[in-house]
Amino acid sequence: MKSLRILLNEQLKYKYMINRLALYEIKSKYAGNLLGTFWMILNPLIQIGIFWLVFGLGIRGGAPVNGVPFFAWLICGLIPWFYMSAGMTQGANSIYSKLGMASKMNFPLSIIPTYVILSQLYTHMILVVIMFIAVIVYHGIATINVFAFLYFMGATTIFLFALSYVTSTFSAIVRDVQQIVQSVVRILFYITPIFWVPITAKLPFFFQLVIKLNPFYYLVQGYRESLLWGKTDFLWSWYTIYFWGIVLILLLVGSIIHVKFRRQFVDYL
Repeated sequence: MKSLRILLNEQLKYKYMINRLALYEIKSKYAGNLLGTFWMILNPLIQIGIFWLVFGLGIRGGAPVNGVPFFAWLICGLIPWFYMSAGMTQGANSIYSKLGMASKMNFPLSIIPTYVILSQLYTHMILVVIMFIAVIVYHGIATINVFAFLYFMGATTIFLFALSYVTSTFSAIVRDVQQIVQSVVRILFYITPIFWVPITAKLPFFFQLVIKLNPFYYLVQGYRESLLWGKTDFLWSWYTIYFWGIVLILLLVGSIIHVKFRRQFVDYL
């Protein structure tokens, strides 16, 4: 718990710097591009369009999902996933890739994963506006539960923070971890019900249970239920206790190993 308190205190102390670095991260990423930060929106929209053409119009023939137009259902899964996948991959590589900059500036290494995830959150919030517009146009506004949506967006962000402390520390020590994270992200994309419905997939009960033990299932399904069906059942289920148990474990493990190894990170460059 001492290590966790150290990390939390550092986040509070450097909160303004975290915000400035997050904004700088976004600007520097698209610097030199003719369209600039517009690529933040354009890239995801191109991917959504491809998935809609292939799975929505092609394979499904435009059939709805549980009474919801496929496009609205798809975008409510893909946009959260873009945030999750970018947070996982960028978060894992954050400390190693920023060590050079950190050595020239006076701030603790623990804020690096935080501002990297925060920069992804800012991008996500822009795409959330597009997602809300799509849901309203294709499905209506009556089903949107703003409270539940904000909860799941916050839960996703905290989970990514917790996970990034673990993966960024290990990745700075063992570079193979970054490759492992990228491979795991690809696997999770297919085993998390983003463009398929687990109930109708005719999977054995054991495999459905394994899929539902995936914390990203909880998050993606939570986004969809809060936007498309206005439900809060997921909030009050055993899954919420299970999810926050995982978050707490990741926070404790991540803070311990980060505090233990951060003085040695430069040695691994």
